[in-house]
Amino acid sequence: MFRLDSISPDLAESFRHATPTRRRKAALVACTLVASRVGLEGEEVVAALEHLRHGGEVEHELLRKIQSLAAWLDDEYLRLDEEGDETKKPEVLRLFSKARAASALGFALSEAPGQLHEALYEALAAVDDATEVIRLVADALRS
Repeated sequence: MFRLDSISPDLAESFRHATPTRRRKAALVACTLVASRVGLEGEEVVAALEHLRHGGEVEHELLRKIQSLAAWLDDEYLRLDEEGDETKKPEVLRLFSKARAASALGFALSEAPGQLHEALYEALAAVDDATEVIRLVADALRS
């Protein structure tokens, strides 16, 4: 059972039956869409998305940068949340979404194909309403 089952059992089932190529395509679709939606930017993000588009061996330095970005964003949203200041709640949520999007990219870049379902889970967790993301990812898993 994947964590993805907790958000969308149908999508998780489609993932199980998809080819490795379709799984990678679905991860690219999810990561591209959520990075854009949450405003995840930077040279490393652009490079990661380009790598997902074109494939090939992942540069370990790029993966390290994406994982570091995700960890930094996680630390930042947790730090702000622990302050308990309700006026900072929108910023906490913005940082949380960016952290999930960066984490999705990290999982998608992983050389272990088994991590792609984690990329999808993190991408869906990055947005308030995942309906469109689920639809587009499901299309990618089928086509």
